[in-house]
Amino acid sequence: MSSALKTTVAAAVVAVGGAACAPAAVTPAAVVPSAVAPAAVVVPSTAVPPTTRPTPSQQAARLTVGGAEPALGLTVELPPDWQPFDYGADIGTSGPPAGMAFVVSLVDNTFADPCSHRQRSPKVGPTAADLAKALGEIPGTTATAPVQTTIAGHQATYMEIAIPASLPCAPSEFYLWQDSPGAYWWVQGLNETARVWILEVAGQRVVLLTHSYAGSGADAKAEFQKILDSIVFDSGS
Repeated sequence: MSSALKTTVAAAVVAVGGAACAPAAVTPAAVVPSAVAPAAVVVPSTAVPPTTRPTPSQQAARLTVGGAEPALGLTVELPPDWQPFDYGADIGTSGPPAGMAFVVSLVDNTFADPCSHRQRSPKVGPTAADLAKALGEIPGTTATAPVQTTIAGHQATYMEIAIPASLPCAPSEFYLWQDSPGAYWWVQGLNETARVWILEVAGQRVVLLTHSYAGSGADAKAEFQKILDSIVFDSGS
């Protein structure tokens, strides 16, 4: 997801330009809030249609939902060339020009100014619709209108967020959301397409997020869909 996807005040792992990230202790750089235009809303793309289940040659991986309390785990089938980490997996990088990554987390709040890390106030409401609205309003990005779909056997709200060719700060300083106080997830690169599924699992609002680029290839959507179709959340979810 690779550049780092998430920072925590506690500790964690951040892979730079090699593997998508898990939490890491980072003190955000001081960035003067930038005046950026509100996100534009465009006509939604159609959610990717279901594909067949993964083949036996794929690898099973255990993941944890970032920020979930109580803890929430899942299993997923990954292609042989994918590398799992605590909160997701990637193909060795989540950065441009051809990286691909998948992560799963909660969303506690988004940012009114992603570069200065000023949080939205009041905080995002508790529903999938509340979160979709907040994600569609991330300054400097362009979002599709949300549509309803299913993923991993759950009803989900699907949308896409397009990251432009330039940002007011470095991608790693452009925060998308926090899954809990001090635990941040950010953009992986310029010209990125972030695809988001919002669903409720075991009473918690969970987000599935994929990162890709034009260079990731025409089959990127289908490959992500195969991965997401294989998700099984832990019993009781």
